[in-house]
Amino acid sequence: FNALTGLNQHTGNWPGKTVRVAEGFSMHKGAWFRLIDLPGTYSLLASSKEEEVARDFICFGAPDVTVVVTDATCLERNLDLVLEILEVTSRVVVALNLVDEAYRKKISIDIQGLSSSLGVPVVPTVARLGRGLKRLMDTVQAVADGHIMTDPLRPRYDERTEGIVSLIEPWIENVIQRDSCSLPPRWIAFSI
Repeated sequence: FNALTGLNQHTGNWPGKTVRVAEGFSMHKGAWFRLIDLPGTYSLLASSKEEEVARDFICFGAPDVTVVVTDATCLERNLDLVLEILEVTSRVVVALNLVDEAYRKKISIDIQGLSSSLGVPVVPTVARLGRGLKRLMDTVQAVADGHIMTDPLRPRYDERTEGIVSLIEPWIENVIQRDSCSLPPRWIAFSI
């Protein structure tokens, strides 16, 4: 966020820290982008105020593109969030950050394979050095403009779970149509 906007936002995740959402702007190829830096979260199933803020913006803020910043040194910790966000929106770009640290730790990630499996672009970055940020913005712009069409992975769960979801999903769909809710019924079913 700081590298793209030129701002110097201080981040921290400790109890009692005021929940703030930073906003900045970035010019890329003649177009202005409004960037929103949400509090860090590992899930859209909010259990803290920070997670609520992040979830509410992703679900109700109507972002043109959601960039999910993941840590290449412990990718498995971030993939649950990526999959949850893919249930909410298809307009996602995964920023695979800290690839230099992953390389140093001899962690090898098949970026093309990951992108293919997720159905959305995955862009390797080293944000603190500015590496990969131009490509990230190129990709964000292409998704926003519709030049890159995503086809996100929709995870299938065990038979029992899918059976329960299929029972309540039509009811949820009926309710949200009356309320003009744009969230996918399937995601709501998994969230309750």
